[in-house]
Amino acid sequence: MMRLIIGMMCGEILRNDHSILSTNELLESMRYGGYRNPATALAELIDNSFDAKGNKIDVVCIDKIDHNMKNMVDRLHDVVVIDNGEGMTKDILWDALRFGVGTRRKRSGMGRFGMGLPYASMSQCRRVDVYTWQKPGEVFRTYLDLDYIQKNNKREIPEPEQSKIPKEFKEFSNIISNRSGTIVVWSNLDRCIWKKSSTLINKSEQIIGRTYRKFLNKGELQIQMISVSSGVVSKVLKVRPNDPLYLMKNSSAPEPWHKEEMFQLDGEKPYEYFIIKDEWGNKHKVVACFTFAKDTARMPKGGIVAGNLPHGKHAQTNLGVSLLRGGRELNMDQNLIQTYNPLERWWGAEIEFPPALDEFFGINNNKQDATNFTAMTKHFIRVQDDERVSGDESENTGSDGEEDMSRIVSTMLRRIRSMRRGIKKQEEGRKSIKDERHDKDGSPQPTVFTSKIENRRAEGHMGTTDQQMIEQTKEERIENVKQKIKDYVPPSELDQKALSIVEDKEKVRFQKGELSGFFLFDINFSGGVEIITINTNHNAYKNLLSLVEDLPNEMTIEEAVVRLTNAKKGLRLLLSSWARMEDEKAHNDKKRKELGDTRYDWCKMMDKFLDI
Repeated sequence: MMRLIIGMMCGEILRNDHSILSTNELLESMRYGGYRNPATALAELIDNSFDAKGNKIDVVCIDKIDHNMKNMVDRLHDVVVIDNGEGMTKDILWDALRFGVGTRRKRSGMGRFGMGLPYASMSQCRRVDVYTWQKPGEVFRTYLDLDYIQKNNKREIPEPEQSKIPKEFKEFSNIISNRSGTIVVWSNLDRCIWKKSSTLINKSEQIIGRTYRKFLNKGELQIQMISVSSGVVSKVLKVRPNDPLYLMKNSSAPEPWHKEEMFQLDGEKPYEYFIIKDEWGNKHKVVACFTFAKDTARMPKGGIVAGNLPHGKHAQTNLGVSLLRGGRELNMDQNLIQTYNPLERWWGAEIEFPPALDEFFGINNNKQDATNFTAMTKHFIRVQDDERVSGDESENTGSDGEEDMSRIVSTMLRRIRSMRRGIKKQEEGRKSIKDERHDKDGSPQPTVFTSKIENRRAEGHMGTTDQQMIEQTKEERIENVKQKIKDYVPPSELDQKALSIVEDKEKVRFQKGELSGFFLFDINFSGGVEIITINTNHNAYKNLLSLVEDLPNEMTIEEAVVRLTNAKKGLRLLLSSWARMEDEKAHNDKKRKELGDTRYDWCKMMDKFLDI
């Protein structure tokens, strides 16, 4: 039976065969293995090297002139991964290129799923050669060549033969030793999306540096990216740790944060611990860590927006919750982030678990995701969107494993929300632009909102806040305002902010927050002020208001056009949602009339307020 399957995989079609597996298309389809990019495929080979006790790894990217191109430009021709590990025997090498035949099955290892070498290699190239040795002068080599297999109906990996290490590899890399090691060569790179060595190196440094940051930071692993053009080494880049928590020194963060911590641990309890049982009942510890940016990172001198500086742009590339399996990053889960919020870059979160909990977290065979964790984060966001409940109020999903995962995700969400509130207050403190409500001489100037309300009042229209201005003392109004804004203003600024609102006779106060339910905004009448809290959880904020409120200081014309186009679409969807609501109530004459009256009253007020 195994011979039959291998034959069909390699293109040998048997007469009258109606089995599920068919022809050499199977090999081609296996190339689409879900690797997000070449860097994640390279990480599979680095896993193998590390499991083989290699602590030095060179990734050599060789450019050669592509004569098929009109301009005869250099193109990425080969990728060579070299390690100083313990190498493989002839028999192990023979198995190493077979799909699904893992040579390192230890659960604690990085490459325990038996798919890495051929699966990752074939996702990028049509041919992979492997050289390996365990003692001087005894180098074995074999290969997997899709074109050769399909053309000649081959069904087996060629038996490894004794060989020599190509001379040029020794010229490019200085870690090749006589003692032991392995070299993997990718050629005929038909599926590698990065077409030049410089591109592959620049893009891979960040991903590989983040994936192995723990080992790079401890000095347990050294990775170099080497660019070769016209047979000459043109660039050598030592991969540095890329820490999304920004606690590591000597990292890839821009100056001056490459030498010091850019973030700080969150609060008095920066770590959360969970005890989880594996499928055999053994207990294991899961650790989550939370960080947020230092004031000095958020508030550079000169009033410059930190997000526009190199370190702010670097932080923007590390959004999400980092999932670590035994110290090795699998993925940056982005289900819990607010993609529309530019402040998201200023917090970090990671969760680390041992390989014994692979089944609990749902690790897939290319080690790019923890499917159970991802499914639970999506569930929480879906519940939040559908029911506007907090993670702690979400229903339990049944089994012990699901309840444990729900507990982990709800804790992550709660801590992230807490950090968001702290960062928001930090942002309020950062803003030092002169208050637009004051003239040049410092005297109060009514805002456009206050002016509109004063006009209504002059016409004889009295509201609750107008009555409060008459009935409450100044001290009472200040205290009432404080109670309604205290969750949205830094404690050190609360007294002054409330005093300023009352003394400047501010009639309308806007603030943003995460509200439960489907309200786009909440309204409180307090201390003579209409306090409007905009719900940042609402899709109308995410897809409409944020497009015109959270504007970066610098924006290209193209970015502005995209924002305006999306805002236009969001506004029309907002109006059509009201129309649909009336449509669904049309069978109830009384309800329809009430809605029509409400629409008329609001639109009438809108017409007056927007007369600017």
